[in-house]
Amino acid sequence: MELTLLFVYALPVVTVLALGLLGTTRRLGFWGTVLLSVVLTPIGGFIATLLSGPRKANRRAG
Repeated sequence: MELTLLFVYALPVVTVLALGLLGTTRRLGFWGTVLLSVVLTPIGGFIATLLSGPRKANRRAG
């Protein structure tokens, strides 16, 4: 019974947070990825994060 609660409640939360960490290097960022993962399910958030592309590097002129 407790294992079922783990899969129903804890696993999706951990998955969304892990996707948020993946999103820190992408254009969406952490919170954008977390929001999309909650709205689109973690699989949809994962696909959207990968499609968003890498974050552009800030270059200083100098």
